[in-house]
Amino acid sequence: MKRWLLVAGAVFVVLGLVAGGLWVFLPPDHRTTFLVDASSSADFGEVADAVSAAASNTSADESLALRRFGGECSGANTSELVSPGTGQAARIGEAARSITPSGKATLLSGVVAAIDDFARGYPFRGSKTNHVVVIARGDVDACGNDTDMVRALIRDHTARAGVKIDFRFVGHRLSPEQAKALKEIAAAADAQQPRLTKTSDELVTTMKEVSVPTDLVAKEIKTSPCDTVSPESLATVYLPEPGLKYFDIQCRQDRYTLGILNGPTREAQDMPVVFEFKNNAWVKVLAQTDMPCGDVPKEVWKAWNYPCLKEPAVCRDTSNSKIIDVSGDLGCPAALDIADRYKAAIDGGQAQGQGLFWESGDWSCSWPYEDGYAHYQVPTKCVRKSDKLVVQMGDYQR
Repeated sequence: MKRWLLVAGAVFVVLGLVAGGLWVFLPPDHRTTFLVDASSSADFGEVADAVSAAASNTSADESLALRRFGGECSGANTSELVSPGTGQAARIGEAARSITPSGKATLLSGVVAAIDDFARGYPFRGSKTNHVVVIARGDVDACGNDTDMVRALIRDHTARAGVKIDFRFVGHRLSPEQAKALKEIAAAADAQQPRLTKTSDELVTTMKEVSVPTDLVAKEIKTSPCDTVSPESLATVYLPEPGLKYFDIQCRQDRYTLGILNGPTREAQDMPVVFEFKNNAWVKVLAQTDMPCGDVPKEVWKAWNYPCLKEPAVCRDTSNSKIIDVSGDLGCPAALDIADRYKAAIDGGQAQGQGLFWESGDWSCSWPYEDGYAHYQVPTKCVRKSDKLVVQMGDYQR
């Protein structure tokens, strides 16, 4: 009996030592939660890209998590999409890009829930630092919470969590009033002044900077994806035939690269090739002379100084009319404005002749003849003379 007790005691001690050892050695040095405003907005793709870039820029042994906020003020309006863990930068990026923005901004709910995430004993907190990086857009918090309530809730939940949390706020494309509201919330969380950004490039750079743990600010976390781009590295990814070479390589946002492919002496026609950084590697997206804009942001094409072909935008499609912004660049409000005014001119007998010629300021409209088509098959068109953008109107009863 005594021997059995001794064995059981020894096993208990060993298990205790193992558990204690795991508790001491498994916690990461740093833990960061990305808290993302997923309320309704047209620019959420920029936010998702910035979160992905920031996550990819962190150390592999840093614990990362992703939480979203946005919805209705009275319901469930925040959720943890990726729970804390190391080595999951790619998962953070994938989850951020899969978010469908909806509802109102509910920042306070997200902040409180993010604090409560740190209150649990597991997943482990950071042994050195614990951060919440907040990306706010639009109305910041549309639920009418005043500053005193925000301050009280944050302090109450932080005290219960029993851990110091370093909040870092980033406001993207905010109005002056929205920026002021975000500064008040940051002050209530005892955080630094929010960083404000206006472009995708600024947001990517800022997110990388604020995501670095305090004691690592002066250190390089890892090489930027743009630093890995060279004619040789691109050739290993895509080279349709031997003897070709990449010229004029341009990398933007640590994610997109445009390389010009040609022969060694550059005598033939240039072939542009677009690459994207995915899953920690460069992959070819498209290689052709006329490049569609695709998912590459317009400011990236502008920075490359390379024109891309936009998809035509159908602005209206009813039983008796179809309005198309053929350029994909004009925008539906302007397209519909000139189309409706031209239709009114036709109905009012102001358009001249069988060609229905009509001009309004910078716009010239007509019902042209086109080779290969009967006249009735050709849609009426309006062309903006300054930049040749086209609005096409089909199926109007003439």
